[in-house]
Amino acid sequence: MAENNKLGKYIIEASHQLKLSLNAAFGHTDLNGLQARILRFVEYNDYLGKDVYQKDIEAEFKIRRSSVSSVLDTMEKNGYVRRVSVLSDARLKKLVLTEKAKATGIQYRNNLDEFEAVLEEGLSPEEISAFKTVLAKVVENAIKLKNEKKD
Repeated sequence: MAENNKLGKYIIEASHQLKLSLNAAFGHTDLNGLQARILRFVEYNDYLGKDVYQKDIEAEFKIRRSSVSSVLDTMEKNGYVRRVSVLSDARLKKLVLTEKAKATGIQYRNNLDEFEAVLEEGLSPEEISAFKTVLAKVVENAIKLKNEKKD
């Protein structure tokens, strides 16, 4: 396979462009794409009556603890979340949306929905389903490779 036709190259380019596009969708706010996705995740779990902790963000978005900590620090500084101690375990801090986050909820939800809609333009439901299936396998292969390299 030619060097410029490798699957990894396409995935890295797509990842980079998606991150830039998602951040651009929030360019008029003090949120970036990841922060908006985290807010949506916390908001949804709050709606379900579930507490969200940093470890939940790490698992959901598959990012390192230090990265999550940094993002949450910024979100807290910008007034979107608070970390509140839990009575049962003082080491645990659940994430709570602030009034600012709740007030801008419709805006960031709409931005995320518009972003997703643009990504799906021109794709049939069957193509979207097939893409998700293939991408899940690629991610699984990448995780397997990463775990093998750790050993």
